[in-house]
Amino acid sequence: MDSNNNEDIYVKGIKEDKENKEDLEGLYDLAIPLSMPITVIRELVEKFDIEPVLRQAKMDMTGEMMNREILVLRGDLETVRAAEKYMFEALDRKLAEWNRGDKEEKYRKYYEEQARLRLKEVKDNPEAVSNWEISPQ
Repeated sequence: MDSNNNEDIYVKGIKEDKENKEDLEGLYDLAIPLSMPITVIRELVEKFDIEPVLRQAKMDMTGEMMNREILVLRGDLETVRAAEKYMFEALDRKLAEWNRGDKEEKYRKYYEEQARLRLKEVKDNPEAVSNWEISPQ
């Protein structure tokens, strides 16, 4: 399944913020920073008793204030504080994972193996090259 579909399915579960102010008493919002990995957001929703909600907020994105819909996770103060701490720890773990060199090594070995197999195929069957799909650059 493609990651865009996963995100679409996830976003459908997010409520619009149209509740009465009375319903919000005792609840706090944790604003999710732009570009927070969806995997981290999922972890937060699954691990903590917080609800994803879309809320209008004023933001300065281009040097001028504008209204924008943002994602917040809503819950009681203690839960929101714990979720905020966890969110940044999870983001640090994700960044460390992305910066590890082992993926680079894994993919380098994969591509070298694929290249070796292609060369062997060309040597064994030169006509096979005509069946290869080559994209224009």
